[in-house]
Amino acid sequence: MTRSQVLQALMQELAARRSEPLSRHTFVQVGGEADWFVTIRDSESLIAAVRAAHCAGVSLTVLGAGSNVLIRDGGIRGVVLKNESRGCEQVGEGRIEVESGARFAVLARSTARAGLAGLEWAAGIPGAIGGGLPTNAGAYGSDLSDVLVSVKTISPEGEIVELPADALGLRYRDSELRGGSLAGHIATSLTLQLRSGDAYASLAEIDRVESLRKANAPTGPSLGSIFKNPTRDSRTAGELIEAAGLKGTRIGAAQVSELHANYILNVDVARAQAVDFLALVERVQSCVERHAGIQLEPEIAVVGEEAALG
Repeated sequence: MTRSQVLQALMQELAARRSEPLSRHTFVQVGGEADWFVTIRDSESLIAAVRAAHCAGVSLTVLGAGSNVLIRDGGIRGVVLKNESRGCEQVGEGRIEVESGARFAVLARSTARAGLAGLEWAAGIPGAIGGGLPTNAGAYGSDLSDVLVSVKTISPEGEIVELPADALGLRYRDSELRGGSLAGHIATSLTLQLRSGDAYASLAEIDRVESLRKANAPTGPSLGSIFKNPTRDSRTAGELIEAAGLKGTRIGAAQVSELHANYILNVDVARAQAVDFLALVERVQSCVERHAGIQLEPEIAVVGEEAALG
């Protein structure tokens, strides 16, 4: 069989869809089509799909909850995996192993109900835990590095690898999984060490975190938090953007939030294009650099191809 025939057979087995609009699968609701789109329900299927793509010689992109990601208007070639693997089990005293498609907010609440503390800060994060791993996702002074013990990944060659947390080089909104020595590794599950806690106290803290997010983060389609906070300035990225007078700035359907300046909203879903969001990100960077002398660094992932001309 040719590689094309292998791919066709494997995609049929995985119930893949052709030419799937990726705007349906991101929080910001923009993005072109995927050549092949596969929804994965467990880590075993995730491993099988990664190996299938490798065997067929096609590129592979894994999409979690679709937060903090911008897919260009030309879409994504090859195979896109929508990771819905959400299994979780306790594997020791206060220790859990969770599949990489599990949502932060759901996991925070479920572990709190079970009397395990340590993930309350994650209640306001809308994404999947595997998607947040490369950027060491965090909030309110805590992040994944505080609780991560190890991670199981599948390498670009299709091999299963278990890595201790300290091998990932986790740091503020970055790691070796994001363009470093482990780029291309896909997390299948994470082992977290939590601590015994009081369920009522943890749930009360989760309610507080969720209230803070509702008060400070805009609702509706958006790219979420766009830029990392700078390390050489006491001001946050949002404060710098606001100081540059950029709240409400709009290009096409992309608009800097009036509530929180480090969010870019989709205010016209029917006409939205990724190119507008990219242009607005660049304008914000340029204006903040002129105003404050600081080059803001995006924390969102930008993937896919530009739309064809004509």
